[in-house]
Amino acid sequence: MNPIQKLTDAFEHFPGIGPRQARRFVQYLLSSSPSQRTELADAIKKLGIGSAQCKKCYRWFVKNNPQDELCSICGSARRNETLLFVVEKDADIDNVEKSGFRGLYFVLGGTVPLAAEEPAKHVRMRELIKRVETEAAPSIDGAASKLQEVILGLSATTEGDHTRLILQEKIMPIAEGFGLKLSSLGRGLSTGSELEYADPDTIANALNSRS
Repeated sequence: MNPIQKLTDAFEHFPGIGPRQARRFVQYLLSSSPSQRTELADAIKKLGIGSAQCKKCYRWFVKNNPQDELCSICGSARRNETLLFVVEKDADIDNVEKSGFRGLYFVLGGTVPLAAEEPAKHVRMRELIKRVETEAAPSIDGAASKLQEVILGLSATTEGDHTRLILQEKIMPIAEGFGLKLSSLGRGLSTGSELEYADPDTIANALNSRS
């Protein structure tokens, strides 16, 4: 396979990128200077160096030192630990932060396809349930748990709604057992919209009208 077609095929694997867009990317790179192509290639090579997935929320972040296991959000003492916002992907967090939300997050890793027979194979459902159980339970000394509300911040799409219903079914027994509030974003998000592309005001309204 020639280099042009090989790179075109590689771009087609990117989310939301079809054959036409992939070819446009390659044509742009062909018309770019050699130094620009080299700079892009070097950036891709270095992407995994010094980057890691947060052990708590599963968000990708750049380490400040090799010992870091938590991202800047999970490792901050200034966050509201009573709120846990469940999102589909990393990019959702960047957008939600602009709305003024200052709780903690959990990256689900996608949505569950409608015809999926084993939902847990498609998203981090087991990891989420384990975290909710751990943080919703009272401490050994009898002090109240830190976690008080889980917000299911999934996209207003068919698969997003399907995933939300599955998570509600799994988390509700835990919520009832520990007096935990389980909520979903209000319909400030129009049907069919993804959280990643919603503007901060829309997300803020959806948060305020969650139920």
